[in-house]
Formats: sequence, C-alpha cells, structure tokens
Amino acid sequence: MQRRPGNFTLRQLDTFVRAARNGSFALTADQLGISQPAVSDHITALERHLGHKLFHRHRGTTPTLTPEGINMLQRAETLLSTSQAMCRDVSIGTEEEKVRIRLSIGSRSRDIYLKPLLARLYTELPHIELDISPALPLAQIASALEKREIDLLLYTVGRPPLRLPNIHLLENVPITMVASPETAARLECGMIRPEDLQFILPDMSTLSDHWLERQLTLAGMRPHRPIRYLGFSDVIQTMVEEGMGVSILMEEQVADALAAGRLVRFGPPMEPMRRIMARSPLAPRAAEALERLLIRQVSQRAPFG
Repeated sequence: MQRRPGNFTLRQLDTFVRAARNGSFALTADQLGISQPAVSDHITALERHLGHKLFHRHRGTTPTLTPEGINMLQRAETLLSTSQAMCRDVSIGTEEEKVRIRLSIGSRSRDIYLKPLLARLYTELPHIELDISPALPLAQIASALEKREIDLLLYTVGRPPLRLPNIHLLENVPITMVASPETAARLECGMIRPEDLQFILPDMSTLSDHWLERQLTLAGMRPHRPIRYLGFSDVIQTMVEEGMGVSILMEEQVADALAAGRLVRFGPPMEPMRRIMARSPLAPRAAEALERLLIRQVSQRAPFG
C-alpha cells in the first residue's frame, strides 16, 4: 500500500486503538456512537497515511492485527496518552477543589488492583477523592453510568453488556473446575460420579446472573445436590482443598494451589470470564486519569491473557 501525504487525526488513532483492544469493529462503533462503516473508514484512512495495513480483515471473521498493526498500537497509545495528559494538565492544573470520583469495583479487583494503587493515587492525583462502592447488578450498570450514579467501574463478569459507554475489555480471566486430589482420584476410578459432587460456587449473581451455574449445564454437569453459594472465594478454595466439595474458580486465584498439588483440575475446558472497565460519559475529566492508572495496573499484573 502506497503511503499518502497528509496528517492523521487523534480520532483515527483512538478508533484504531479501541478496535485493536476490542477485537471488534462493531463493539468499537457502539462505544464511539458511530456506524461500523465509519470505524472502517477511520482505520482505512490511517492505513493509507501510514502506507501499510493495520488489520487482517476478511468478511465474517474477527479482525486481527498485522505485524505493523502490533507495532503501531503501542505508538498510538503513547500518542493518545500524551495528548490526554496535556489536556488534563491544563484543566486539572487550574483546579484547587477536590474532585469526587465514584468507583464501583468487584471485590477481587479491589484487592488485587486498587489496593496496591492507593498510595500512588494519594501522591499523583491528590485532587481526587475516591468514593468506592460495591458492584451493581448487570441490569443496572448502563443506567448508573448514563446518570452518573457511578463514574467508573471495574468488574469481572461472564459476558459484558456491549452497550456500556467507554467500555474496555481488559483481559480474559480463565476459570476451571477444581477438586481436592482425593476427590479427583475417586472420580477417576468411578467411585463417585460427577453428578454426585457437591458444587460450592462463588456468589457472583450480582455481576454474572448465575453465569457459573450455566457453565455447568453447558459442560454437561447436572448435580443432584443443590448448588451452594458463598461470598468468599478464599473460603471456598479452603473447603475444596479439604474435600468438602468442588468448585469453579478463577485460574489466577488457584494457580499456587494447583502448582503445589493441593487442588486438581477436572472436567472440560470452560469459557473464560472477562475483566472490563467502563466510564460514565458525564464523569469529570479527572476520572480519565484514574481510569488510565487502573487499566495500566491490570495490564501489568495480569497473569493470564
């Protein structure tokens, strides 16, 4: 592709970065409030300016980045971050009053991503007062963002609503069925059947509408015993290690126990969960600085893709 003279726009860069991160032109169009052909036009214009393709695009398939697209993604994110920082410095530099940011966050994301950031937030963003609230039911999320009942959210969900404003799919979160070695051995030799197992699942009904329970059905598991739900994943892990039942837990949570042999995987592979972030269209500009820090924290600490 021959390079064409002229300047590309920040809008084109933003469209490219969102499409690359989303892996979907349709989702990017929803986020930006434009048509899917308009997304394609932005990216095509950027490709013509650069002189090479950024995506492999074929009808009916998911667009994937070319080698040039992979290289361009980091440069584009740097350019956008610099541009946003300049705008933020102009607006925040003149503010003396505190800005309250309402962050709704899942309990695990709070512990592994937000807590390590708190000291840094205190020094780097002293104008922000953080108001932390628990996760909302999925059906209420879009309305809460549109009305600015919350400014930002960071959740781990089964399948995210596609029409959330300013949504980022940060990572896939693999999940797996786990049992104690003794329970797994009894399963393998036929002493017990999968349907006889006592499943103890994390109580994620607020975020996932019994998504884990549906994964059992899709995997062909139909337990005879009623499924028990607990709100503390670490307690569930301990109960499973002690042979009190089996569960479906995030790989990132049980990785050490699996490596040490305290837990064993069983059953078929399962669809991963998704860690997402979204920002209210009415959120103050200062929320974007917090959003960028959280996104960077997730990308740096994420042990799974």
